[in-house]
Amino acid sequence: MTGPANAVDLLLSLPRARRRQTLADLVDAEVREVLLLPDDAETGADVSFFDLGMTSLRLTELRQRLTRMLDRRIEIEALFEHPTSQGLTDHLADTVLSDVFPGTVPASAPSATPAPQNAQELPPMVQEILRNLYS
Repeated sequence: MTGPANAVDLLLSLPRARRRQTLADLVDAEVREVLLLPDDAETGADVSFFDLGMTSLRLTELRQRLTRMLDRRIEIEALFEHPTSQGLTDHLADTVLSDVFPGTVPASAPSATPAPQNAQELPPMVQEILRNLYS
């Protein structure tokens, strides 16, 4: 198959209106692959990776696969802080791929809707442990 060299090239080759959905599809496909789910398995954009059966080891594998696919560094904390396909897609578009998605709201800007209680920021000590464990 000939075409874009990597996922970023693929995204850049698309009209801006189709990029986010394509990124969401790519993230969802990687989640299904890591969880050994069939291609037609419904994972739900807002279903927690952990509710789908993801473990921290598989989450690390997901990070590695996304890092290779996008040829960008993705911190492991991002996957714990954004543990759904939709949340992770938004994070990737707003921060990791901000050059591919110009004009998106920066991650530091306050959101219009409050974060759910289970999405609270991890304590600094936990962040440091995860950083050391998964780097």
